[in-house]
Amino acid sequence: MNKLTKLHIQIHDYFERKRLYKLYSAFGSVGRNVHMHKKCTVSGRKQLKIGDNVWTGENFFVKAEGGVKIGSGTIISRNCEIWTSNHNYNSDDLQCIPYDKRMVKKPVNIGENVWIGSRVTILPGVNIGEGAVVGAGSVVTGNVPKGAVIGGNPAKVIKYRNLELYDKLKQEGRIYLDVEYDYDKSSLRKSQW
Repeated sequence: MNKLTKLHIQIHDYFERKRLYKLYSAFGSVGRNVHMHKKCTVSGRKQLKIGDNVWTGENFFVKAEGGVKIGSGTIISRNCEIWTSNHNYNSDDLQCIPYDKRMVKKPVNIGENVWIGSRVTILPGVNIGEGAVVGAGSVVTGNVPKGAVIGGNPAKVIKYRNLELYDKLKQEGRIYLDVEYDYDKSSLRKSQW
């Protein structure tokens, strides 16, 4: 890579970091080495908490009014949605049909080192366990155990990861985004600095 290309990338990264720091200042908390694509929509920003080494793809949508926690090392692909609120449609004091003006809020918690494929929808009240993998196009309606690989609509457990290997790699600090990138410094891989 020539010097002019590196300079161009450094200038672009400077403005990208300024955009991200402004965005992150509105959140409940944000760790280090976090990247959110420009095309993201977040409502209830103060209710969103993000750990270290987190990446989200384009068109990421999160309605965080009920509270969202994204654990460290998590990668969320493009076109994913996280919902923490829904219309009140099924209560004893329902005031209108099909639903009334009240919203029902439930938090969503995503554990550490979770990989969420593209076009996944996560519904209110879901807890996704550490190290889980959520297949593309899944609709997550219930809790996901640690190390589970899930897929479908509604998402179901397909298999489990090798948790012994997972725990070994975690103990060694082999977290992909921490090993390969430092978005606080550059969009380039560490090997390209």
